[in-house]
Amino acid sequence: MAEQKKAPLLKKEEDYVKALEGFINPETDQVVLLLDYDGTLAPLTEELSVMPKDTEINIKKLAANEKIFMVVFSGRELSEIKNHLKFPNVTYAGNHGLEVEYPSGKKFKIEMPEELLEKHNKLVAELKEKVVCSGAWVEDKKISVTYHYKGVTDKLKAKLIAEAKGLIQAHGFQLIETPYALEGKPRVNWDKGEGAKMILEKQFDADWAKNLKIVYVGDDTTDEDAIKVLHGIGKTFRVSELPTLKTYANYQIKTVEEVGYLLKAVQAYYEKKKKA
Repeated sequence: MAEQKKAPLLKKEEDYVKALEGFINPETDQVVLLLDYDGTLAPLTEELSVMPKDTEINIKKLAANEKIFMVVFSGRELSEIKNHLKFPNVTYAGNHGLEVEYPSGKKFKIEMPEELLEKHNKLVAELKEKVVCSGAWVEDKKISVTYHYKGVTDKLKAKLIAEAKGLIQAHGFQLIETPYALEGKPRVNWDKGEGAKMILEKQFDADWAKNLKIVYVGDDTTDEDAIKVLHGIGKTFRVSELPTLKTYANYQIKTVEEVGYLLKAVQAYYEKKKKA
C-alpha cells in the first residue's frame, strides 16, 4: 500500500542522472512523460508564465522524439495551455484531464454534472469577492479551486485564511491545507490520477502499466493523486521547496528551474544513442 513519506531531495545534475539510471532503453522502450505545467515546467502565476530557457530547449527536443509520448497537464482550460505552448507533438490535458487533445487532433471531454459546476462557480465567485486582496488570489482549476495567500501580510493573513476556509467548507468542498494555499476539492471520483489512467488507456491499451516507461512530474496536491496511481510503475517527482514534504513520489525536486535537470537527463539517453 502506497503511503506518503519524505522523498530523497535531488540537488545536483548528477542526482537526476542517477535517479533515472538504467530506467530507459532508448532503443526499445516506449517512454511516457506526464508533466504538469504551472509550478512544474514554469512558475505558478495568475497568468500563464514562460518556461526557463533550459526547460524549453529540452521540452522541444523530447516532444519531437517519436519514441516519447508527452502529455502536458494544466488546471487551466485546454485551449489556453495549447495556445500558450503550441508544440505540435504534445498531448494537452486541460482541466486536470477532463479535456484532452492528442497531436492527431482527436479530442475528448468529460462533462461534470451541472449541479457541481454551479457549486464550483459560486465558490470561485465568492472567494474572489470576499478574500482576494493584499496579494491573495484565486486559481480556478475548473474542478477544484485554490486560494493563494503567500503574498499577504501577517496582519491580514489569519483573518483571510479563516474566511476562505469557511467559504470552501460552506459550499460542500473538501478542504486541503497546504503551505501558502487552501484547496477546495469537490467530493467526486475524478482527479489527475483518473485523468492520467484514461489518457494512457486510450493511447495505448488496458495493459499500459506493463509496457511503458513513465516519468511523472508535478508540484501540487492534485498531482499526488496521479503519483499514487503510478506508484511502483514509473518514476515520479514532486516539485516543492518544503523541507518537511510528505509525498507518494520517488523523489523531490526543489524548484521549477531544477526540473530542467530532469528533462536534460532524459534527453541525455537519446543524445548517447546518436553518438553511439
